[in-house]
Amino acid sequence: MPFIGSFVPPGDKSVSHRLVLMSLLAQGEMLITGLSGCEDVNSSLNAFRALGGQARPEGSGLKIKGLDSQWSNFDGLEIDCRNSGTTMRLLAGILAGVPGRYILDGDDQLRRRPMERVAEPLRLMGARVSSQSGRPPLTIEGRPLSGIDYSPAEASAQVKGAVLLAGLSAKGQTRVTESKATRTHTENLINHFHGHVVTEGLKLTLSPGRLRLPPAFDTPGDPSSAAFFLVPAAFTPGSRVTALNMLLSPTRTGFLKILDRMGARVTMTMTSDSPEPTGDVTVEYGGPLTGTVVTADEVPSVIDEIPILALASTQAEGQTVYRQVDELRFKETDRLMSIRHQLGALGARVWIEGNDLFTEGPTSFIIPKELDSGRDHRLAMTLSMALYAAEAHIPIIGAESIGISYPNFEEHLNSLWQK
Repeated sequence: MPFIGSFVPPGDKSVSHRLVLMSLLAQGEMLITGLSGCEDVNSSLNAFRALGGQARPEGSGLKIKGLDSQWSNFDGLEIDCRNSGTTMRLLAGILAGVPGRYILDGDDQLRRRPMERVAEPLRLMGARVSSQSGRPPLTIEGRPLSGIDYSPAEASAQVKGAVLLAGLSAKGQTRVTESKATRTHTENLINHFHGHVVTEGLKLTLSPGRLRLPPAFDTPGDPSSAAFFLVPAAFTPGSRVTALNMLLSPTRTGFLKILDRMGARVTMTMTSDSPEPTGDVTVEYGGPLTGTVVTADEVPSVIDEIPILALASTQAEGQTVYRQVDELRFKETDRLMSIRHQLGALGARVWIEGNDLFTEGPTSFIIPKELDSGRDHRLAMTLSMALYAAEAHIPIIGAESIGISYPNFEEHLNSLWQK
């Protein structure tokens, strides 16, 4: 049965995290509308309040008061980031230059995720950062910082963001040179908050300074959430789905370009371009999809969409290859292996060679007794869409994890699925 209709995706998770956490470094007040209500962003809000930030409901939004430089000198403040790697990594950058000692911890999944990649540049800037064999908890002792020239070993918007946020309080300029383009939200928001970042290709130069909040900010819809309905529309005959008020940043819409070259009908209409491009996106079934190669340069822009893209490519004619997707091994689960095992359990031809993921389609699904998401929210949503496409109803272990990023997923699914 097709997916038909329109929906408003939840507020972008990446932007929501930054709106909240960056307010710790800013003066003024800001009314945020459309802020993501997911569990991960709530972790950032809890951290914001624990550090002295003020946030209160106002009308349909949330009024945030910037902390500016009015920091309490905490000695051993423990902050529970729960499942949110974004909260931990960005907050580490913010706290690196703040007096006091802070302990950032999280749940069992977060404790397995690599944090040395963010600890290393912060140490180079002058902070004291320790971890447990490269994993959380992180202990941070804020100290006077100096700007550095840094080239991250892995393409990571979170590492880039942490270094830039630390650089706001550092002495001298901070420069980050990326190997591949990653999400640009941190630098966009710094400039929107009256900071100064200059981008020249893959090189960013930040000048230190204080931020000032705009009076209001409307959070655009999350492409990574919208993908879980837009992508199935591409391979389900008769489908036509529109996501309204969605973020259209080029570093976030790579999955739409991939769907387009696989044969889906994709249209985008921009309605606003500041401080982030925003508009409406429609994906329509245009006939059977054909396989493609997703290059290593494309992967950073689609890293969160690969699970649902992999599902689509199991329904495409021929082989699809996702090159150099080893970053998937360091998500809430080893997402690369989870994709292979769980789509394989549905009868799909999915395999891994080195750090490349392969699928061969089209697949007629077989239905096992149950599927296991490993409490990975993106895998749980992917498996849910696979079962709807197959019109099957079996348990998905760990499906409750969907609330980590998309609390109203079931509501939107029921409104778009044409029973």
